[in-house]
Amino acid sequence: MSGPVRYYDDLSVGDTFETRGRTITETHLVTHAGNTGDMNELQMNAAYAADTKFGERPVHAPLTYSVMEGLITSDFRNEASNVCYYGLDSMRILAATFVGDTITVHREIVDKRDKSPGGIVTFRDEVTTDDGRTVLVCETLEYIRKRPEGE
Repeated sequence: MSGPVRYYDDLSVGDTFETRGRTITETHLVTHAGNTGDMNELQMNAAYAADTKFGERPVHAPLTYSVMEGLITSDFRNEASNVCYYGLDSMRILAATFVGDTITVHREIVDKRDKSPGGIVTFRDEVTTDDGRTVLVCETLEYIRKRPEGE
């Protein structure tokens, strides 16, 4: 984890953050399919996908979520302040993500509750593409430490 140190006490409901972008590649799609065994025709057969409403192969929705988590880990989380990923309360796929799309995560803190040694922070995470489509929205929870005494 390489994001800046953000302690529980530093965060407030309504705070927003944005990650950098990451372009989804063919390698992402094929590696995800191989790792999970999800060889759905829609993602793995270009001729099949061309005849669907998408007109091309959308990537697996869990791949979009996984890349989202990677962006959050590299741009937001830090071992000094994060205890752990605490869960996922909801997720909706609003539109397809395709190879070549660059996605960015927009985060907003929607809730905080104390839990020693800090608290649970609920984020509304929205994944958008470089052409302005919102493709995924979810609420994720992170367990974050309070600022150490004396800092």
